[in-house]
Amino acid sequence: MSPGGLVRELLRLGGLVLGLYLAYVGIRGSRMLVRPETRPLLPETAGAPATPADLGLAYESVDLVTADGVRLAAWYIPAARPTTTAVVLLHGFTGNRLPELAGFVPWLQQRHHVLQFDFRGHGESEGEIVTMGARERADIGAAVEYLRGRGLDRVALFGVSMGAAVAILAAPNLPVAAVVADAAYARVSHPVASRLREQGWPLPELGARAIVAAAGVRARSSLPDPLGTVSRIAPRALLVIAPTGDRLISWRQGLALFEAAGEPKELYVVEGAAHGDSYIADPDAYQDRVLSFLERHLEAA
Repeated sequence: MSPGGLVRELLRLGGLVLGLYLAYVGIRGSRMLVRPETRPLLPETAGAPATPADLGLAYESVDLVTADGVRLAAWYIPAARPTTTAVVLLHGFTGNRLPELAGFVPWLQQRHHVLQFDFRGHGESEGEIVTMGARERADIGAAVEYLRGRGLDRVALFGVSMGAAVAILAAPNLPVAAVVADAAYARVSHPVASRLREQGWPLPELGARAIVAAAGVRARSSLPDPLGTVSRIAPRALLVIAPTGDRLISWRQGLALFEAAGEPKELYVVEGAAHGDSYIADPDAYQDRVLSFLERHLEAA
């Protein structure tokens, strides 16, 4: 075989190996992405609250029903003062209502009604397929509709990680006044690539794209990138929270979202905070920043 023929044969074999590898990663990873192992609605540590009542807060257990007929388990926590403002709290991938209950509800509830729910396929809600926002936008739509049915006409979305990304995707088509997006990804393939890299898989970026594409086939719906939607949030207000110590979703993903967004917008960079831990890094500063943002863009709406 000539040298040129050998090179062509090696390239052909290399392409075949690469194709087989990406097919394997895509099939395996997409199954885990659309049908993840989720956490039960149980406190992760002894003494942690299991319901708002454990924090001394009145609440109602309610069922939300989405436009496509999925039942979502939710808590409605009335505000401590008379108001027509409300905040919808949105959890992350494989999570549920409990982490945000302990971390955010006590101080948000002092000024706003709060609605928490488990996304479809999570916690106590119905659904088996997770689509990273393609269908979860309807979950947020059901939450906003419920609040407006209670006479609460000034609503903000407040999400962490996947919840933040879905809030960005949902907001342009909903009657909401503001969005708080903590540790959101700009492209859904980014956190997937981070997980592959962490676990030592070769070619994590290519593998992540294969997984996202295969997940779209499994879900029969493309998994959307918030970066393509964030500009449409305006004229609603957007607060992007970007933790610089985040190893799952780079803070630069938040910066990309901020740069692509229209006005009014704010960027809150939390130095050294890990994924989902911006509040823990400096609770007082975090509360002040979020509440002042909501005061300007929700209470004054």
